[in-house]
Amino acid sequence: MSAIILSRHGRPAWDYRTPIAGREFAGWRRGEENAPLDPASHPGSDLKKAMRTASFIITSALRRSIDSAHLLAPSTPFVTDGLFREADLPSSFHSKVRLRPNVWGMLARSAWFCGWSAGKESVAAARDRAVRAAEFLVDQAAAHGTVAVIGHGMMNWLIAHRLRSSGWHGPRIPSPRHWSFGVYRPRKD
Repeated sequence: MSAIILSRHGRPAWDYRTPIAGREFAGWRRGEENAPLDPASHPGSDLKKAMRTASFIITSALRRSIDSAHLLAPSTPFVTDGLFREADLPSSFHSKVRLRPNVWGMLARSAWFCGWSAGKESVAAARDRAVRAAEFLVDQAAAHGTVAVIGHGMMNWLIAHRLRSSGWHGPRIPSPRHWSFGVYRPRKD
C-alpha cells in the first residue's frame, strides 16, 4: 500500500535564545542553515519505526535535513532534492531592535504571508513548488510503496495541504516540532 511520511528534521545546534538586531537576521539564518544537529535532540521511536518502513527517502539539501536522514536511516540510501527545501523567509530587516530570532522569524513569516518576500520565493511560488513536490511524492509512492521526506515545517505544511486536497488522508496540519511526522495514505472510496 502507498504511503507518504512527511517528517521534520531534528533541532539544529544553534542559538535561538540570544536577541539579535533585525539587520542581523539574514546572517543568523545563514548560520542556522549550516548548523549541525543538536546532539541532545533525539528522534522518537515512532519516527524511527516509521522510517524503517520507507523504501525511498528524500531530503532537502540543508544540513539539518541530511544529518537527520543519516541519524534516522543510516543504512538506507536517500535522495537530496531542492524541491523539498524550506519556504525561505524574507530577512531584509533594517532594524536595530534586538529580539529573539524566533520572533524575527514569526514577523518575517507573517509578512511573507501578507506578500512581502524581499527577493525570496513568494507564497504563490512556494505553493506551486509544493504542488510539484506532492505530485512527485505520489508518483514515488506508486512506484516504491512507502516514501519518506525529511523536510521542513512550512514546506511540509504546504505539501500536506496539497496531498489532502488531492485525496490523501493524514494530519491536516503537520506538527511544527522537530522530529515530528505525519503519515499520508490515499483515501479509500
